[in-house]
Amino acid sequence: MSPARATATIVAGLTGGVGSGKSSAERLLRLWRIPTADADRWAHEVLARSAAMRSRIAAFCRKRWGVSVLDSTGALDRAALAARVFADAGALSFLERLIHPAVKQKAAAWIAARRRARVPLAVLVVPLLFESGMDRQLDCVIALKAPMSVRCQRLRTSRGWTSAQARARMHHQLDDAARARRADYVVDNAGSPRQLAAALRTVVDDLRLRARHEGG
Repeated sequence: MSPARATATIVAGLTGGVGSGKSSAERLLRLWRIPTADADRWAHEVLARSAAMRSRIAAFCRKRWGVSVLDSTGALDRAALAARVFADAGALSFLERLIHPAVKQKAAAWIAARRRARVPLAVLVVPLLFESGMDRQLDCVIALKAPMSVRCQRLRTSRGWTSAQARARMHHQLDDAARARRADYVVDNAGSPRQLAAALRTVVDDLRLRARHEGG
């Protein structure tokens, strides 16, 4: 019997604009037993655990807008913060400079652990992947795309956003064309869940094959 062939670890990034279907794609990946992590969840955890970071944000907001974004328990009122930040590019930049370094540290630790475990494929979901520079930590990038009208409809259904709110959030993200130019794989998610599963499965199969080849 020939010896088992080694398998490399491919750590891919999954990105896409708000409403593009990242959560749906991640659920499929987990269903297929592919390790995943979500950088947005890490960002929320960082803020929840760091009183010093919340205090800096609260002080910034009081100085900039004369309002508090903390609730009675000292936790961040994320809806109030988002309403202000996504209408103010300078405030958004401040928030990203504050949070992104901690999220990148978590990503580096998670990626290293997946490589030590020698899993063939792992996927990190990062909404602002290229904007934050986190693509440089990964082996390849999968970008989801869908027409703006489809994304706005999804956001109305899932979050109760108006089209204006959805478009304001999209304004602070790269558009689909810019992500597609930089991604290794582009998955069209304008259709049904079944179509998303089929397109994503094609990418997953290709990456697993690549991991076997790179493992020698």
